[in-house]
Order: sequence, then structure tokens, then C-alpha cells
Amino acid sequence: MKKTMLPYILSLFGYLFLTSIIFFPVLFQGMVPATPDSVSPMATSIALDALKQDIGRYPLWQPWSFSGMPTVEAFTYLNGLYYPGMLLGIIGIDGLLLQLLHFVFAGLGGFVLLRYFRLPDTAAFLGGAAFLMTPYMITMFVYGHGSQLMTAAYMPWIVWAALRLLQNMQPADMGMLALLVGFQLQRGHVQIAYYTWLLLFLLLLMTIAWGEPALRYVRKYTMFFAALGIALTLSAVVYLPVFEYTPFSVRGAGSGGGAAYGYATMWSMHPREFITYLLPGAVGFGGITYWGEMPFTDYPNYAGLVVLLLAVAGFILERDQAFVRFLGVSLVVMVLLSFGKYFSPVYDFFYHTVPFFNRFRVPSMALIVVSLNLALLAGFGLHAVTKAFSGKWMRYLTAAVLGLAVCTLVFLIGQAFIGGFVQSLFPPPRVENVELAGLIDTVRWNLWKSSFLWMAVMCGLFAALMWLHSKTLAGAALTSVLAVILALADLYVVDRQIVSPAPDTLRPSRLVEGRTLAKAFAEDDITGFLSADTTSRYRIYPAGTLFPENKFSVFGIESVGGYHPAKLKLYDETLRATNNLASIRFLRLLNVGYVLSTLPIDDPELDLVHEGELSLAGGPLNVAVYRLAGALPRAWFVREGIAAEPGRDVVASVLGGSYDEGVQALVENAPWRGKRTFGKAEIHSLSVDPERIDVSVTAEGEAFLVLSEVFYPLRWKVSIDEEEQKMYRTNGLLRGVLVPEGKHDIVFSFDRGAFENGRKLSFAGLAMALVLVGTGLSASRFGRNPL
Repeated sequence: MKKTMLPYILSLFGYLFLTSIIFFPVLFQGMVPATPDSVSPMATSIALDALKQDIGRYPLWQPWSFSGMPTVEAFTYLNGLYYPGMLLGIIGIDGLLLQLLHFVFAGLGGFVLLRYFRLPDTAAFLGGAAFLMTPYMITMFVYGHGSQLMTAAYMPWIVWAALRLLQNMQPADMGMLALLVGFQLQRGHVQIAYYTWLLLFLLLLMTIAWGEPALRYVRKYTMFFAALGIALTLSAVVYLPVFEYTPFSVRGAGSGGGAAYGYATMWSMHPREFITYLLPGAVGFGGITYWGEMPFTDYPNYAGLVVLLLAVAGFILERDQAFVRFLGVSLVVMVLLSFGKYFSPVYDFFYHTVPFFNRFRVPSMALIVVSLNLALLAGFGLHAVTKAFSGKWMRYLTAAVLGLAVCTLVFLIGQAFIGGFVQSLFPPPRVENVELAGLIDTVRWNLWKSSFLWMAVMCGLFAALMWLHSKTLAGAALTSVLAVILALADLYVVDRQIVSPAPDTLRPSRLVEGRTLAKAFAEDDITGFLSADTTSRYRIYPAGTLFPENKFSVFGIESVGGYHPAKLKLYDETLRATNNLASIRFLRLLNVGYVLSTLPIDDPELDLVHEGELSLAGGPLNVAVYRLAGALPRAWFVREGIAAEPGRDVVASVLGGSYDEGVQALVENAPWRGKRTFGKAEIHSLSVDPERIDVSVTAEGEAFLVLSEVFYPLRWKVSIDEEEQKMYRTNGLLRGVLVPEGKHDIVFSFDRGAFENGRKLSFAGLAMALVLVGTGLSASRFGRNPL
């Protein structure tokens, strides 16, 4: 038993070592990622942690960004619903440490999967390490996409569990697959989880070729789909609310609840950018020097040159193995999907036909599967070349080396001409400074040149190693070890450029000292001034570059701006129609009391009341605070209701000159036609909590109350004297309710039903999976070993 476990233990420590080396600044120098994608959710999480402790239950609505939006159903604040994270949190493993541990988990998954096919330990270690170190995974950590990283880490484990179940058909394997798929779904990056499911269904198709008896097929597929059903149940606490939210989300803006085609294909991978698998700097690497077809990117799609060579060798030499063919076929499918709009037949078929596929954007994200498959194929390749690399293969290698040598010589001799030609392909940099533009083009060429020379060196070293092995000057074991070192050194060089880019690359490091980031979340002049105003409830409007800032949530300051990729569709439409709320009238409707700007504003409706420093992760900014004259309160009664005609652009009408926002309200689906006058009414008290708003009123006749909160009828309900009432979409964005004559208590409450039902289902799914896994442990105890 000890000898059996030793390779796994050694690999575990090996992956820990690799993770420690790559992220040495994070683990040992107190550095932390500080990109907008990491800082923004961090600020919201700090605020939600405090809110959770204050209200004693899991918060489902946060009021600080975009005038309020959901949490769980918009894939926000999921850490407390991820069971492995909750368990590890008990022993202090959370936050960045939890993310880094998933690198080790990913590598170990690759090792376990390849050992399942009885590959030697060294080959299996390479497969896991290559996946762990792929630049995609490294970038996800550095640039604040921890959910992508942790979701992707499950992929090799899920394939392993699926293979075990399809081969053994044991309840324990069924439970293990359910646990792994369920935990992956809980981690909350549904697009990568979806690609994992595509892999699983391609794996199922592969088993049809095995030609087994029909009865075995029935049992196999029943257990397989039952395991996936349990996994969905286990993740219901997240996905039950999410699926209901999708039609209300900006990501459900297309037909059938999917993302609109143009939005979905924004990050399509142009076929010519696949040159980065050979030359990582060929299209500028990332950041300001990137000149490819995507809107922007921060890393090259590179899997390692040695890994790529071994993967090709693995597919050619081991193609008789069904799993190797599966890796090859699924790799091609994912490459075609990553083309998106640049090769529409395949992508369009999936977009219009395959369930839920059209809910995702970033087609290039499918390349995470390509990285995994190349890493696994490299493991097969290393095993193959060390046992059978001679004869014709050596002749092919010799021809390839000679060809590369000639190309390198031509490149070195004609560098000036080649450089001029390559630079002629560069599009103009997106900067106004001519000197900076020239510098960018110089860096682009240097990246291209260094990538080519690096490719020549790596290919030469790999060829030399294979030559030594073919001449029996290096045995199989030594060749394997040296190949692994060469492959990992290749990947490390590129990973290092992502974690700690050199100054001459024009890409700043995205890591900052922890205490610097802590200062960004500490109180400063601006947040201190705003927090001190407790005279009334108000929101702020962060103008210009401040608009996506989420820091204000840490101090309970509600903003009409913020950052979130899955905001409410209704709010997003309003932002587009108003140029990010650049309208005094809309700011008043949204209860904005202060406008913040880094630039002077000359407007008679805005009075400068404070100037000071706002501390952010990128450094302090001088900010001016303006008080907005005539701001409306959080709730008010109108004297006139105007029934909005079906199909009418209500936002445009609100922006129109004849509309009086404090007296009139444009009401959609109103129970009257034209205009209607309402009686006088008074608000006696207003109590606002994140998931409940109480309003005590008196009306002399039937009145209409406008609440300056985002209209979201799926969850927010309204009752008057404990009787549920119809809530009307008002002024294009807000909530409204008809109030009868008399004194009344009005309550707007958030419906937690879907979340609580999902939580119960998740506990049930976890119990079912654990019972199934327990059958394997029980069988092993009594002499049977289904595992």
C-alpha cells in the first residue's frame, strides 16, 4: 500500500513545489493580485461578509452597486456555498491560498488520470504539471478570475471519475463523479463547467464504439446520467436561482434567454492567432502591446513548445488507444468552437442548436480544454518516445532539425528585412502619443523575435535529447526526467512574464504588496466625507473613470455605478440609453445625492462641497465631490401617473424636456389609459434594509408611490397591510405601487424561496453522493474493492 501511494505523495509535493516557485511573490513576499477583476469582487465580498454577520443569514441582495442587484443568482459571493471551500476554511485555507491549492489539485488530477492508463510516473507527472502551468491557468489567478481557475481544476478529475464509472459501473464511482461534478458546478464558473460536460458527452459517444452488450449500455448510461442528476442537485443552491435570473440578466439578452450573438462572440479566437502556440509573443503577448483580433487580452494561448511536440508525438504513436483518439477529437472540436465568428459553421451550430450554449460569451475560453488535452497527450507522448523513438522517427526529426536550422539562419541573416515585414503587419497602437506608439511597435517586434529564437532553442534542445536517447546515450528514465525539466522550464519562462513582467515589456505587474491593497480598502478623505453624511439616505454617482469602482461598498455607500458582468438587463439598457447615466434627471430619480469626479464639472445643478484623496488599488486619486441640487428621496408620491404605451421608449420619454420627475411617473402596464391624477399622500417613515423596505404612509385618496429601487419582479414583492399587490415598472427602471386611501404599512421584500429550496436540495444531493461513495468504502472493508 505504501509503495502504491508513494508516487502520488511525491507528485503532490512536486506540484506544491511548482506552485510555490511560480507564485513565490504571493506566498513568500506578501504580494497579492490587484486587477479590477480581483479588487472589485473583493470589495463587494468584504461588504457582504459584514452584512452576513449583521443579518445572520446568507445575503441575496447587495444595494451598493448599480443601485442594487442580486448576489448568488448573478454568480456573486459564492464562496460560502462551495462545500470544499467551507471545509478548508475551518483550518484557515481560504482566499488566495484556496485558489493556489487548486493549482495543486489540478496537477494531481492530471497525474491520477494518466496513471489510470498505467503511464509511468514521470509521464503522468508531466501531464499534470503541464496543465497546472499552462499560461491560461496562471493568468486566471493573476488577473482575478479565481472561479475560472478553480472550476477548471476539476476537469481532469471529472474525466477520471467518468472513465471509472463507465468501466466499473460501481455505485462508489457513481458517487465520486457526482461529488466532483457537483463541486465544480458549485465553484460557479458555468462556462468552463459546460465545456467539461461537453467533454463528458463526447466521452459517452466514444464508448459506443466499444461494442458492448445492450444491457450493459443501459446500466452504464443510467448510472452515468443519475450521477449527473445528483451533481445538479448538489449544486441547486446556486443554479436554481441562477436559471430563474438569466432572462433578467444582461447575459440573457438574446433570443431564448441566451446572450446576443455579437456579445457572445466578442472574444473569438482568430485562426492566425494560433501562431502563439509556437511563438507566445507573436501577437504582442498581452496588454498594451497586444495586436490581435480580440478586444483585449492579457496572455498568449500557449501550452508549451515541448509539451506541444510531445502531444503531437503522443497522438501519432498512441493513436490506437481509444482515449488518445478521444483527446484528439475533442481538441479539434474545442479549437473550432474557439474560432467563434471567424469560423461560424461549427460555432453557429452549437449556438443555435445545443441547449444553453448561447448563454456564454468568450468562445476562446474553450481553449482551456485544448490546454488540458495537450497536457495529457504530452504524457502519452513522453511515454511513447522513450520506448519507441528510432528508425524513421529519427529521420523525421533530423529533417525537422535541419529545416529549423535553416530557418533560424535565414532569420538571423535577414533580420532587418524580416523585422520590417513583420512590423508592417502591426496595426497602429491605440494611443495618441506618437513616441509611445513607436515604443510599442518596437516592443512588439522584440517579443516576436525573442519568441522565435526561444522556439529554435527549445526545439534544438529537445531534438538533442531525442538524439541522445536514440543512440542509447540517455536511458528512458533519464530522457523522461530531462524532457520534463525542459518542458517545465519552457512553461515557467512564459508564466514568469505573466506573474512578474519585465519593465521593458510595457506591461505592469498586476501584483501589489498586501498592505498597499489594504490601504485601498481603508477609509480615506472621500469615503470619510460621504460616510459622515447621515442626514438622509442617498446614492452616489461616480463619474467617468470612477464609474466601475466598487470600493464604496466597503463603507456601505450605495452607488449607481459599479462593476459586474452579469448586471440586470433592465439596468444595462438604461445605462446604454443614458450614456452611463449622464443625465441630471435620471440621477435625481435614482436618489443620487453626490457626484464624484476626477475632473472639474461646471453645471449649475452641482455644488462643489468637498475635495480630497480617494485611495484605490492603482494609487490615490484627487476627487471632487459635488452635491446634486433637487435630488429626490428614496421614496415619494407623485400627483400624476402617465400610462406608458406598449413598445414606447420610456427612458427616452423620461429624458424628454416636458417631464417633471418629482410630480409625474411613467407607468408601464398601468390599469388606466392616458393620464391620471392621484390624491395627496404622505410618507411617515421609511426603513431600508438590503432585503426588506418598510414604508408607513397615509393617503387622502388613491395614490401612487414610487420607490427609487431597481424593478426586479422575479424576487422583489410588495404588500400593503400584509396583502400582496402588483408592482409596476415605473420611469423605465424603478418600482411603483398603487396605494389605497387611508393609513397603510407597505413592505417591499426579497423572496428567498428559490435559494432556500436550492439549499435543501444541495444538502440532499451531497448526502446521496456521500452514501454512494460510502458503499465503496464499505465494500473495501468487507473484502471487495469496487474502487
